[in-house]
Amino acid sequence: MDRILNNKWSIRIIALLLAAILFTSVNANNNNATTFSTTSSSDTEVIENVPVKVYYDKTNLYISGVPETVTVTLSGPRSIVQSAKAQQDFTVYADLKNASIGTQEVKLKVKDASDRLKVKINPATVNVNVQEKVTKKFSVDVELSKSVVADGYQAGTPIIDPKKVSITGAKDTIEQIAYVKATLENDGKHKSEFTDKATVSVFDSNLNKLDVDVSPQEVEVTVPVEKVGKSVPIKLKQEGTPESDIEISSMTPDKVEVVVVGDDTVLDKIKEIEIPIDVTKIKADTVKEVTVPVPTGAKSVQPTTIEVKIKTVKKSEATNKTTTSKEENTTSPDENTTDDSEEKDTKISKSFPNMQVYMSGLKNTFDSQMVTPANGKVSVTITGEKKIVDDIAVKDLSVIANLSKSKAGDYSVPLELTGLPDNVAYVINPTKADFIITEKEAQNTVPSKNT
Repeated sequence: MDRILNNKWSIRIIALLLAAILFTSVNANNNNATTFSTTSSSDTEVIENVPVKVYYDKTNLYISGVPETVTVTLSGPRSIVQSAKAQQDFTVYADLKNASIGTQEVKLKVKDASDRLKVKINPATVNVNVQEKVTKKFSVDVELSKSVVADGYQAGTPIIDPKKVSITGAKDTIEQIAYVKATLENDGKHKSEFTDKATVSVFDSNLNKLDVDVSPQEVEVTVPVEKVGKSVPIKLKQEGTPESDIEISSMTPDKVEVVVVGDDTVLDKIKEIEIPIDVTKIKADTVKEVTVPVPTGAKSVQPTTIEVKIKTVKKSEATNKTTTSKEENTTSPDENTTDDSEEKDTKISKSFPNMQVYMSGLKNTFDSQMVTPANGKVSVTITGEKKIVDDIAVKDLSVIANLSKSKAGDYSVPLELTGLPDNVAYVINPTKADFIITEKEAQNTVPSKNT
């Protein structure tokens, strides 16, 4: 052993072997560390709604079939993946600069992405239709929903601005155009002219929407609105017989007048509409929906149906009350004074149809037009002690619409009845009046009355 250690060549060989062992050990550790580091820093991210750019001859060609966005999956070192996701500094595109006319499959590509990233596009390919680009002008038709005007009014011919729009698309698509429509979805139930915007849509003969560019995409539509027809009161006529022990005590409609549409010569002859109410087999209070008949010669009525509240009373109850009353009257002659007093205290109702509505308190700077009731008249029913009600005449009463708080535009106000004693109740039908208030330009169309 001493001889080996004293030999310088032996020492050199031993040192070389130790160095080789140490080198191998260190290198193995480094490889393991590198492998671990590389594995732990890789990442994958999915990015949705990535825009797609299309490169083509925009002057002469029209392209369809390329999706607006795609989904991109990025794989690679975590730091690079996260940076690309945050900045989205890459571009997905379809290169159609040299495309020929017709339908073809095109592969989507990506540029400006790091070389260390693996990029997957979904969908990877798309079917694209390349056509000759054509631009033509088309007239626009307007479609109005039924709810744009109120009952008793009709829409005139719409005024469109602009009247024509430019439509750009593939030549074969342009040739399929059958309808260019601007649909006005406005539920305002207007009673006067109004203006609104409508989006233009393009359809083929089967009403399939076409993939084209429209300029401008919206048009301005002005719709004249005019009143039509004549407002006439309704009259209920009882028909049929209820159950044997039932009497009809009252029938009350939810509307006191309807609008009749027709020629002036026909409307002049219509004073009221009689509506038959079938009470056959009615057993208790109920509400019936009945059809409003169209008068002879008229075109239509609005509304077409009304609701009628029917109140009932049992005949047996009425008979018992009458019998009791007679027995009380014959019990003692001394009670005649009491009977007279009870008769005086009996409450009754009295109706005044077609009372004129008067406005009150309108500022001098405004004009008013009464919209409903259309004929400016309402029905009034008063209830109170017989001795008081019997003395009340229509000349004593006034139906007032207080416009002191009105402003320009549509205005609705509850109706009030003046001229009644404090102990008399009243019902006005309809209960309110609707006005159009405008800046003063002409004389008032609604009669006024000092209150």
